[in-house]
Amino acid sequence: MKIKFITHIIFLLILISGSGYSSAKTTLALLGDSMTWIGGDSCDKERGWTCHFKSAADSLCRIDTYARSGATWTNTSTTKGDPQAYSAKLDDENVIFAQVIRLIEASKNDPEKRPDIILIYAGANDAWFASKRPGIFNDSIKFTGDTLPSACTSLSSSIDLCCNMLRENFPEVRIVLMTPIEMSKTSVERINQVGDIIERCGQKAGIEVLRADKHVPIRHAVEKKKFTYTTDGVHSNPAGAKLIADYIFTSLFTK
Repeated sequence: MKIKFITHIIFLLILISGSGYSSAKTTLALLGDSMTWIGGDSCDKERGWTCHFKSAADSLCRIDTYARSGATWTNTSTTKGDPQAYSAKLDDENVIFAQVIRLIEASKNDPEKRPDIILIYAGANDAWFASKRPGIFNDSIKFTGDTLPSACTSLSSSIDLCCNMLRENFPEVRIVLMTPIEMSKTSVERINQVGDIIERCGQKAGIEVLRADKHVPIRHAVEKKKFTYTTDGVHSNPAGAKLIADYIFTSLFTK
């Protein structure tokens, strides 16, 4: 009887293995600025979109967050891309490039950190603090394939550099770029300008782009009059966070 029971268990294990069944969740790596960072490392702060997203997607994915408040896409002439540097405000080393380096290193050190999806939601600080990033809209500054981050001081070249590194290190991974939502601290035109550049870079690299500025109904004019979906005209309140989370969830898992 015992032999029959063991044989039955072995048969079930073979059947499950042969069917391709897996209980593993999708690993989602999040890079970005304070719009992601305010959700907390554990994605439990309800004014951050990651909190609401985690509630909806908990059975589908696990989340690793690399985002930092104050981060920009755009590098400066002194950016080294130091993965150990820490800042939660605008800083030469607080850039998406450094987050990409941290993600690559984490994935090499721990196979479970290797993502299935990488979402980069950034650009708000590039739009808001464009004057702090000389050359941000200078199209003559280009990524050439082996360019250092300090030479990529335009928004487009900084994005191209990051996309290239991600493609090289994660060729099989779904990469998604998301544009910033409208906010009261800068004009709709500036947000659109940044969003257009992100979209062009994504298209050039064959990377998916989500136009949050077009599809998430948080509007400059509304937040300018009264904070409705934000706490300060920029950062989401729980209601705004839910709008962002719903858009991202739908885009990632139901399209």
